[in-house]
Amino acid sequence: MRALRDKEKIVIYGDYDVDGTTATALLTEFFQDLGAEVDYYIPHRLREGYSLNAGALKKIREQGAKVVITVDNGISAVAEAEVARDLGLDLIVTDHHEIPPRLPEAFAILNPKQAGDAFPGKELAGVGVAFYLLIALRKALREAGMLGDREPNLRRALDLVAVGTVADMAPLKGVNRILVREGLKVLSRTSRPGLKALKEVAGVDGEVSADQVGFRLGPRINAVGRLDDAAFGVKLLLSRSDAEALELARRLDRANIERQDLEDEIAREACARVDAERLFERRRSLVLFHEEWHPGVVGIVASRLVEKYYLPSIVLSRDKDGLKGSARSIRNLNLVETLRDCGEHLSKFGGHYYAAGLSLARERLEAFSTAFDAAVRSRLKDEDFQPALKLDVDSRLAAIDAALLEEIRRLEPFGLGNPEPVLRLTGLRVRESRIVGEKHLRLRVGEGKAAFGAIGFRLADKMPALDSEVDVACVPGWNEWNGSKNIQLRLVDLRPSQSNASRKKEY
Repeated sequence: MRALRDKEKIVIYGDYDVDGTTATALLTEFFQDLGAEVDYYIPHRLREGYSLNAGALKKIREQGAKVVITVDNGISAVAEAEVARDLGLDLIVTDHHEIPPRLPEAFAILNPKQAGDAFPGKELAGVGVAFYLLIALRKALREAGMLGDREPNLRRALDLVAVGTVADMAPLKGVNRILVREGLKVLSRTSRPGLKALKEVAGVDGEVSADQVGFRLGPRINAVGRLDDAAFGVKLLLSRSDAEALELARRLDRANIERQDLEDEIAREACARVDAERLFERRRSLVLFHEEWHPGVVGIVASRLVEKYYLPSIVLSRDKDGLKGSARSIRNLNLVETLRDCGEHLSKFGGHYYAAGLSLARERLEAFSTAFDAAVRSRLKDEDFQPALKLDVDSRLAAIDAALLEEIRRLEPFGLGNPEPVLRLTGLRVRESRIVGEKHLRLRVGEGKAAFGAIGFRLADKMPALDSEVDVACVPGWNEWNGSKNIQLRLVDLRPSQSNASRKKEY
């Protein structure tokens, strides 16, 4: 409030993922609406890395800033907070990552995971933490008579909150569920030029679902931060020009196509190494490094490894100071705690239960790989390495209709913490079967007079023979294409029919 009253320059220090860019845009727009002097800074993924850094803080101070507010980062920036203090910067940290043993010295720290924090939503994304900061700040400014006719409309900003929360895979329950549900309504009718343009290039129209945010909108914002400069993502979200927004959205779309190609290439190389060395037989984790792997996509490749081998996976690439990479986990393994078990080998690490980032000296790679595998073994039992597919209900093809889909729709938004209901259908006859896009499976399955099309992403290796019978785990939904709208099954998994076998709730 002092900074606003005294017209001090404020800088929002963000992160290069979707959560960080939406949170940066959210706070920047709020202060712009108040007429404050505000700017933003997004560190370059490749040149600077994650979170605060001394060089950026010096540059920010030289440009006249007095206050720095972090979003989606800063909770572990102990040394950098000291730099900020020495430079005369007031540092306010807003973050949602796991709390480290030592906190930075800052003017204020907002993180619902702090001990003693009474806020009920412990799983907020970074943009959610920023949103609740603005609710409190708006209230304080109103009570102090500092708003006048400039009171910001925070409901209008819920489109940003929804995009960041879904893309960061925050659990969609409690306050997150409310924020995303209401935010999707705003997003579906948004007047924000940047999100309108992004929806256009991504082929998203009408009522926007969390699934569309997670698989169409979010990846395009993420891609520009992975391969280019995330500041273009913030610029898109803040743009007030339709023409500029469309140009930026196309830039993000091109970056996403490049990201997909890189991801596929590196994933093939990583899987080939795992298979050639039979690592999935000898280890309880995967730690892979290659000089030429692009650091912008190692996290996605780690997720692909978990998907294929169901082992905690770390993918590393070269960094100016050694090695840097991303880790992804399986059920029942807290990654941050596991990395802490072998922290003596790491220069830096942090993150969440299922996803984390880390850096280490190259000469520590072998020792770290051994220590990480030992830590995983100590924390998990043999049965934890068996993937389980949770099935919500056994059904029949004839029971799937528009009324059922409407009942399912009422349970939205779906995501982590509130997954889509998965149906098991057994004894279906395969009437059509083909591979699309090299990796995906398209079927038409029937049961008596009922028949539906089905799509299985990355299930091409399970292609069934024509006229065979299969059991499927699937999510029914609408498929809209060229003006037509039909029920389609999205396959989660399938197998040759065992309809006479005893049925279980997971397999």
